[in-house]
Amino acid sequence: MAGNLNLEFVFNPESVAVAGVSLSKGYDGMAETYVKALLECKFNGPIYPINPKGGELKGLKVYPNVKDVPGSLDYVISCIPAAAVPQLIRDCAYKGVKVVQFFTSGFGENGTNEGMRLEAEVCALAKRGGVRLIGPNCMGVYSPRSGLSFAPDYPTESGSVSYICQSGGNAIYFIRYAAQRGVRFSKVISFGNAADINENELMEYFTDDPETGIIAAYIEGFKNGRRFSKAVRRAAAVKPVIVIKGGYTEAGARAAASHTGALAGSAKIWDGLVRQAGVIPVATLDELGDILVTFLYLPVPKGRRLAVLDVGGGAAVMATDAYVSAGLELPQLPEKLRQKARGLLDPDAAGLSVNNPFDLGGQYFNTLGTYPLMNMLLDEGVIDIIAFHLHLGINPPFPSMPREFAIAILDNAIRVYTETGRTMVVVIDQLTNTESWETAVACQERCKQAKIPVYFSVHGAAMALDRFISYHEKRRG
Repeated sequence: MAGNLNLEFVFNPESVAVAGVSLSKGYDGMAETYVKALLECKFNGPIYPINPKGGELKGLKVYPNVKDVPGSLDYVISCIPAAAVPQLIRDCAYKGVKVVQFFTSGFGENGTNEGMRLEAEVCALAKRGGVRLIGPNCMGVYSPRSGLSFAPDYPTESGSVSYICQSGGNAIYFIRYAAQRGVRFSKVISFGNAADINENELMEYFTDDPETGIIAAYIEGFKNGRRFSKAVRRAAAVKPVIVIKGGYTEAGARAAASHTGALAGSAKIWDGLVRQAGVIPVATLDELGDILVTFLYLPVPKGRRLAVLDVGGGAAVMATDAYVSAGLELPQLPEKLRQKARGLLDPDAAGLSVNNPFDLGGQYFNTLGTYPLMNMLLDEGVIDIIAFHLHLGINPPFPSMPREFAIAILDNAIRVYTETGRTMVVVIDQLTNTESWETAVACQERCKQAKIPVYFSVHGAAMALDRFISYHEKRRG
């Protein structure tokens, strides 16, 4: 459907109705969850639950029909059966609703003639009535500034990342996951079947949106590949664009077709577009989280020279392989600096090696021992980035390093970063039990407050650093 490319009304409606709420369940279904999410995320306008029987839900008056809502109505969330949707669209057109978002499924994504016929009918009714559609088969919009949300636990603070996500489940999970890592969103949209509003309009909108500094996307297929190519090129020319392409393999394409009815397209064509447009490709949601944290927290390094502070010979060897394979450099220090490094550390510490990576051995567990070494490395100008590895499962006396001990060791890195402002990353790994997971969360929170990017694997750190540096190298020409 052709429509207004200014989608501001999608992300900042002044009023919302939720059609399909129940007053008799002993639990919250999805319609009731939408209402709760709007309340908990402090939606900044009136909220109208809709049920033919009327009544009250969560302290709000329930209206029998969207036509009964007093005043104007901008945005309607549909949680009703698919067969009832055409009448809802007619009612919304009568009311002057701007956009309807469908949690409702049972349309083109099921691959049946009836589902595709129903989706076409709904689109035709919406077009005649001047109503824009999100979905069907999607979660809709999370916009912290307006308080629009589809989960009640999402942060109410806005950020600079906007996320275009064809999958509802990936949107639900990733907002929670990224929030724990310090990412805050400007806007998120789960758009499902893309029967109307699709990835092309959204990419165009976010390119021009002043509140969007980084565009992230999970996309399974394209409604118009030529238009998307043009849109993503234009977007990547002005801000970072990071994309997961779902349905990349033949089997994945079949899964995408049954999920959102998407036509996934050729992997070779996609690879070519990525290279030409300057898009940053990632393969998983974990990788997407890693690169977003990097863009949000890491100052741009001058180069690729990395100093790795580690403990354990095997861990140091594997770290070297991971970083070098990703295109980073681990320069060896001149003998003069190695001697200086030995002088800053306990030369009798078991396992000590002052090559790069620095295997600190027993000196690692001296909570003050690595502070002067990190300062020396930064002062000498022989490296561009310090990577500090916090292994939680490598201390022989403890199944997992005690939280207070781990934080005391980590504070070396935080203190150096706070005092110098130089480029630094932290890897927290070797999570062996419940205690280590809890310690990792506490340590990550400490780094987040200091604005140091944290990764939960050396491989993840290496991939993110390479992508981040490569992006800026290309920008510099």
